[in-house]
Amino acid sequence: MKVYQAVAEAFVREGTSTVFGLLGDGQLGWWSEIAKHPGVRIIDVRDEGAALSMAEGWTRVTGRVGVCSTTQGPGLTRLATSLVVASRGRFPLVIYCACAPLNDENHAHYLDQKQFVTSTNAGFIEILTPDYAETAVREAFYRARVESRPIVLSIPLDIQNMECATEGADYRPSFSMYKGQQRIRPDVEVLNEAAGIIAQCKKPVVLLGRGALSSKAGDAAARLAQRIGALVATTLLTKGAQAEGDYHAGISGMYASRTSIKLYEEADCVIAVGASLNRYTIEGGYLYPNARFIHIDVAQHVMMGDRTAADCYIQGDAAATLDELDTLLSTMGTANIGFRTPEVRAALQTKSRDTAKFEIPPGTVDPREVATMLDERLPSNIGVVYGAGNQKAITLLAMNKPRAPQFYAALFGCIGQSLPTAMGAAVALEGKPLVVIDGDGGTLQNIQELDTAARLGLKLFMVIMNDEAYGAEYHKLVAKGWNANLSAVRSPDFAAVARGFGCRGLTARSMAEVAQGIEEFLAGDGPLLMDVRISRHVVSIPHRRAHFGQDV
Repeated sequence: MKVYQAVAEAFVREGTSTVFGLLGDGQLGWWSEIAKHPGVRIIDVRDEGAALSMAEGWTRVTGRVGVCSTTQGPGLTRLATSLVVASRGRFPLVIYCACAPLNDENHAHYLDQKQFVTSTNAGFIEILTPDYAETAVREAFYRARVESRPIVLSIPLDIQNMECATEGADYRPSFSMYKGQQRIRPDVEVLNEAAGIIAQCKKPVVLLGRGALSSKAGDAAARLAQRIGALVATTLLTKGAQAEGDYHAGISGMYASRTSIKLYEEADCVIAVGASLNRYTIEGGYLYPNARFIHIDVAQHVMMGDRTAADCYIQGDAAATLDELDTLLSTMGTANIGFRTPEVRAALQTKSRDTAKFEIPPGTVDPREVATMLDERLPSNIGVVYGAGNQKAITLLAMNKPRAPQFYAALFGCIGQSLPTAMGAAVALEGKPLVVIDGDGGTLQNIQELDTAARLGLKLFMVIMNDEAYGAEYHKLVAKGWNANLSAVRSPDFAAVARGFGCRGLTARSMAEVAQGIEEFLAGDGPLLMDVRISRHVVSIPHRRAHFGQDV
């Protein structure tokens, strides 16, 4: 059997069902072989980096190892930003990648691929001998799961066509060896220390990170929060977790509402579950000046964002630790009203309203009103993917319905990732509707994937918050007293572009037209792009805080 055949067969045995990629000469054999398997769907895209972002979105929804494929050299280099994003997000992905022939540095596509890949913090495995082929695939999937990051599997062109020995039906896939993270039980002494801190506190906050997203951990966190009268807050990446509760305070960090920030200042204890407590989540300690921290995570230890350690660090599985902590507190007779009063509940119901006045030129709308209308009119069973840039600072605060999936797509602080990431998520949702909200600049970075969305017939609502500028830079220039028009760039007619690619498209310059666009999406099929012309004069609350020094 040829190496490319053995590798393709091993991918299938590892459970590969969907491949996102762009075909090049380095994958011809592998691509042809894996396409023979009826259980594998190949998603042809228009850009390699978009393919990897789609695989990431697919993984976020399914929880399985995503697969991407690209050719050697320039095919790999086009993955750069998406590799960094996936590495920082700790998403398990395997990338099948060709490589220039061994010892041929004069090949047009020669590149030190290992150096390139490792600079993005992704893992790298290279098949240098034919008989290592199947083992390399198993190792790639194993490492993707265990290390929670993308692994690039690189195969030189000359090696691909060599004969190799195979395990055949005896191939043992990686998932048979690694069943997932074991439920680490917390140390009893440390657990008692944490219970002692909680028993003394009057106003606690339970802060949920990605490590608390399982249903068991979520239920355990809700029970503990109820017992001790805690507010429930989330990190940016877990926005919307337990949002249906009366005492859900929203995001912890710069994207918190003023109401929530005031409540966080009163907190005397923060119980962080599966959250890194980075500087964005705790704002360098600004948010919780009087609180003691109890930090629960499966890692041996995690330093907080202000480079200090929690008052009590518990290494343990989120659900198991919360269950045992709740049981211990029950035995101690600990129960507290805490923040759970009618006054706090009433305050949280209006926490996201922004009443500041800004200029809204004719033919544009207030983006805050757009986000609010989207939240009100889109049912909770429709998920949302938030892009980066200026618009996210508005939509993340204004949209508060519990939704699944619901996530932020730019973990490298970059624009351009949200459209392909949402498309991968939409593929995983298998026909269920999904919304992605991004700005004009970010959308244009992967506008070619409208063709992919149209070919796939995705039920995807692409809402473009179009201020005809790089909005974040616009407001930063204004804050510094510089020429803000340096960031202004005329936009194309997005609706016409969308229709040209085979999607539905419309332009909204009034709230009535926004409402019409929402109804058209809900009633129709296939992808719909709505180009919403917004006022660039509306400054988001986070930007008013960070760049204009306003206490809002």
